[in-house]
Amino acid sequence: MVLTVAVAPAASACSCVGGTTQRFFADADAVFTGRLVSREEPATVTSSADPALHVFAVDTVYKGTVHQSQGVLSPVSGATCGLELTGDGPFVVFATRSADLGVGEFTRLAEDQYAAFLCGGTGPVTSEIEAELTTLTDVPDEPPAAPLPGAAGVEQSASSGSLPALAGIGAVVVLVVGTLLVLGRLRAGG
Repeated sequence: MVLTVAVAPAASACSCVGGTTQRFFADADAVFTGRLVSREEPATVTSSADPALHVFAVDTVYKGTVHQSQGVLSPVSGATCGLELTGDGPFVVFATRSADLGVGEFTRLAEDQYAAFLCGGTGPVTSEIEAELTTLTDVPDEPPAAPLPGAAGVEQSASSGSLPALAGIGAVVVLVVGTLLVLGRLRAGG
């Protein structure tokens, strides 16, 4: 008797259904414009949900607490709703304090970090988007705010590993050990 164990990686795909600047703004904890100064991936990528750290030089804050240099985490791949930004911008960033991909958190955010996703509205700045953002600010009659001095969330945290990947590795270990125990019992009994 031969026992075969096949393990498939967790399926994940990003499917965007569209949205409006007003909806993206309402769902975000922070909204700002800025230039992308760096994108750092983990040394070893084990999953498309591993976190990539995007650091932005912030120009204008439309909502929330944002620093001059602001870190934003996103899954490393667009297949898992990670940001797909080309060039250095400027970009409008719709950021949230939640790292939930809909099937669980892809990472833990540091206290001063945000997350942003492919389907969340983040993209190149246009004059139309800037005009919309100005009307959506907390105080529409006042100009948008400048970022706070300093940097926030610009370091990849030690807990930023891929939680789904670790769970998947643990499941594989359990399956292999279980298979070995079953095979050992079958051999001992036969």
